[in-house]
Amino acid sequence: MKNISIILFFAVFLFSCAKDSCTTKYTYVKYEPVYKSTTEIRHAISMGAPEALVNPGKIYMFRSYLLVNEQFKGIHFIDNSNPSQPVRVGFLKIEGNLDMAVKGNVLYADNYIDLVSIDLSLPMQPQLVDRDMNVFPNYGTDDAGNILVAYVEKEVTEDVLCSQVGSGWGAPINQGGPFLAMSSQGAASMSTGSQGRSDASVGVGGSMARFTINGDYLYTVDQTNLHSFDISNTLNPTETSNVNVSWSAIETIFPYQDKLFIGGNAGMFIFSVSNPSQPVQLSEFQHANACDPVFVEGNRAYVTLRSGNSCQNFTNQLDVVDISDINNPTLLVSHPMSNPHGLSIKNQKLYLCDGDAGLKIFDSSDDFQIANRLLFQDASYSTYDVIASPFQDLLLVVGKDGLTQYDIQNPSQAVKLSTIPVQR
Repeated sequence: MKNISIILFFAVFLFSCAKDSCTTKYTYVKYEPVYKSTTEIRHAISMGAPEALVNPGKIYMFRSYLLVNEQFKGIHFIDNSNPSQPVRVGFLKIEGNLDMAVKGNVLYADNYIDLVSIDLSLPMQPQLVDRDMNVFPNYGTDDAGNILVAYVEKEVTEDVLCSQVGSGWGAPINQGGPFLAMSSQGAASMSTGSQGRSDASVGVGGSMARFTINGDYLYTVDQTNLHSFDISNTLNPTETSNVNVSWSAIETIFPYQDKLFIGGNAGMFIFSVSNPSQPVQLSEFQHANACDPVFVEGNRAYVTLRSGNSCQNFTNQLDVVDISDINNPTLLVSHPMSNPHGLSIKNQKLYLCDGDAGLKIFDSSDDFQIANRLLFQDASYSTYDVIASPFQDLLLVVGKDGLTQYDIQNPSQAVKLSTIPVQR
């Protein structure tokens, strides 16, 4: 028995040594930083020929046009005079662009760290009229002063020690997603430049917006801050305040009357803009860490919580929040969903982008029965954001598969009018 023990000891010792010294091929994905100079970022802005949708993001209605963000590259201009036959008419190249808003004839857009103002009096001949530099945060610079603008995925195969495999070594680096710009993958109310509003001088965005207009002010959010810009002179925005909202990632902004509802990973933050130049926080509705677009109608806030990537949780639900007491928002009910993103409400109908579960239309007349009153579903494609037009029975839906429009005169029998697919 003593000899057997000695043999086993040396066998284990030799195996351990062999494991420590052996190597194996290991493939993993890492994110590599991409830097650009300010010269590369601040290029001339002009309208080019139409381009294919490849990676669509935010959507915006401007007169008879649809503006569709091509993430980090610019904006597609689509003539939507006939929603059954939309026509791509041009592509406005803006480096690092993710968000947009329009008042009068002026388009406001992010150009990485800058806010640019573009005159659309002649939409096919846009003119850059103002650039506010360095108003949005950068996320780092290299030794030459170039700005960190993105992380790109790269598959790497290396020789590693056998003992390191399975220990977490070589796992993808979590940088909050492949990009560090203000967002990845537009907000809605009366006279505020969003769904349900009546001011024809302001465009209409979706619920995933980080830019929105309320009266003579443009409000934007980055990862942690709320920026206010006086645009009473539409050609010359002036930043009036920069307020920290939360330590956790901010995702969306939604205006309603004299309030701003800001969706973040840790909760919904409510700000008063009774003094529009200096927003003041009134209250906060806390929830588990999850991405959370917000839509407000009357004394209710509808909040979607979803999991995935940077959202840091496995929560997928629709929360209905009572905001009758604006200083004390209270959860009324939660409804389970698949992976909810953008949403819109019109005439007591809730239009919800439920990720890979597609577009869902609910009767929202009873807050407690929404999940049980599904009127319509199109699960044939993945959905991201939605606009229920305040002017006509038209629904715009965007997702990773492209842009789709519906006639919603009868929401329970929505009719697909057209689709502009992405180019794979």
